[in-house]
Amino acid sequence: MSRRSIVVAVVLWAAAVVTQAAAPKNPAPVTYRLAFTENFNGRRLDSKVWQRIPAGRPDWNRNMSLREDLIVVTNGICSLRGIKNDGKDPADTRAVLTGGIMTKDKLVLQYGKVEFRMKLDNGQQGAWPAVWMMPQTTVKGWPNDGEIDIVERLNSDDFVYQTIHYGNGSPKDLSHGGKGRIKNGDWNIYALEWTPDEIVWKVNGTKTFGYRREGDDPMKYPWTTPFYLMIDMQLGGKWVGKVNEATLPVAMHVDWVKFYRAKQNGKSLGSFGKPRK
Repeated sequence: MSRRSIVVAVVLWAAAVVTQAAAPKNPAPVTYRLAFTENFNGRRLDSKVWQRIPAGRPDWNRNMSLREDLIVVTNGICSLRGIKNDGKDPADTRAVLTGGIMTKDKLVLQYGKVEFRMKLDNGQQGAWPAVWMMPQTTVKGWPNDGEIDIVERLNSDDFVYQTIHYGNGSPKDLSHGGKGRIKNGDWNIYALEWTPDEIVWKVNGTKTFGYRREGDDPMKYPWTTPFYLMIDMQLGGKWVGKVNEATLPVAMHVDWVKFYRAKQNGKSLGSFGKPRK
């Protein structure tokens, strides 16, 4: 072999070694370990896990009520109802009332998986059932601290919306979303898988939407802190439109809710449990 050939061979070998060393390794897969199951086996909500959602100014919860008959737990099912106001409380003059629950200040998740089995009534005009997650601690305000909408169904759609909201350092709302086909009027299993680099939505075991972290801009991936879960039978609002009161009541029925912790390379990602003060 000539000297020139030897030089060329050495250069090619060195390049191959550098290329091999620089080739990124496939990250270890993320696995999920069941941490908590809510089966709604009692006759009332477990106050260690849930609290009722009070009314507020945003239109999604302006009809929320703390009335106990709007959250019915029986035979292992939690039903969240939306009704026409029956006037039991003369001081409450709202036309319709709805019920909602959340794990705020009770149970929060930072990375992991949320899974639940749910059936939605054949939707009436103005019905807006939702399951979503919000940050336990607000630092920069909405939407900069992030929001994860696992399920939103409008009226009688045979699909659900799946959306993330985030910001750009200002009150401007940026979002990405998809849709998941459902068995309308029947039981469906919904899941959200959340890691430091990706969020994935699934309906009945099939991936329907996903969002990956791109780059190091925290404003584009603010979902890095503990979030709590919200389940609410919303009625009315700018997005869903006016409620047809003649078709009420309406309800969303939850069979069970499961929380899983995420693990990678044998180590837990994030946290799950009662929020730290």
